[in-house]
Amino acid sequence: MWCTFVQHRERMPMDILGTCRGIVKQDRRSRRGRMFSMLMGRVARMYYELGLTHQEIADALGLSRVRVTRLLAEARDSGMVEIIVHVEESLFAAEEQALLSRYGLRQAWIAPSVDDPAKASRAMATVGAEALASVIDKDTTVAMGLSTAVAAVVDAFPARSLGARFVPLTGSSSGLANGANPHELTLALARRTDGSAFHLPAPLVAATPQAAESAYADPGVRDVLARAAEASTLIAGIGSTHDSRGLLFGSLSERERAALHEAGAIGDIGGRFFDANGAPVRGELDSRVVGLDLDQLRAIPHRLAIAAGAAKLDAVRTALSSGMVNMLVTDSNTVTALLD
Repeated sequence: MWCTFVQHRERMPMDILGTCRGIVKQDRRSRRGRMFSMLMGRVARMYYELGLTHQEIADALGLSRVRVTRLLAEARDSGMVEIIVHVEESLFAAEEQALLSRYGLRQAWIAPSVDDPAKASRAMATVGAEALASVIDKDTTVAMGLSTAVAAVVDAFPARSLGARFVPLTGSSSGLANGANPHELTLALARRTDGSAFHLPAPLVAATPQAAESAYADPGVRDVLARAAEASTLIAGIGSTHDSRGLLFGSLSERERAALHEAGAIGDIGGRFFDANGAPVRGELDSRVVGLDLDQLRAIPHRLAIAAGAAKLDAVRTALSSGMVNMLVTDSNTVTALLD
């Protein structure tokens, strides 16, 4: 019995048939290359780390369920997957690099888009926790804005001893979702990291401009805001004026929302509204906000935003293109729109 080694067109005896087959198999595996390995890693992480189903992975990556099943099986057989997934590549490495190039970002992290809201939130929180872990350490002072997305990231952040300092960007409001106020976020993250949290004893939006001025005159408020302005890292969500259910915009009165629309506001970050050019929207509401202004936010070196969704697209695009933020956690559908 003989076998043919295709590369050299040589006939080989049966006793080295196993070697022949091994060479052919190795050659075939090498031709798959890095792109196949990256795809297998993506599928493995989406299944084992993000908890997505075979169908959700197939829909997100444009594959068949059968292909997803085979990739997961090969990931296990090859040793890529043991108890955890051993892969360094990002799920969306090419897209992340495209975002960096298009908007001049320092870093970007992308979660897979899925239809189930709970799973989508969990995927964003998991990726956001990875991003958060990469930007804070024991020497970091982190300024935090109001955000339900940031709250989910904080909940997903694994406990570790970092000893960082966490400072709110703004005052707080009883009208915001539970856990999304800056003072709640700073305290929760400090507890998870053996760090320290500072409380800003003031409302997010004062009753009048004069009340806001009185808050700024308080030494305790001035001290905390000074710490926030000197932070090395900013973490905040991005709100939209296109969504009446938004955290900050949704908490405002009809009159206040109408005034913002008339002034051209498209989004908010850290309690401050901005227009399509990234310029602050001045007015009666802005004069009542207690917190850092947009110029102070831009002066913070590392500015990480966590935001996704069609309703927020215009606000996120403006925040990126105007340099308001230089790091982003978002989902794959939002990235596709941002790169169009």
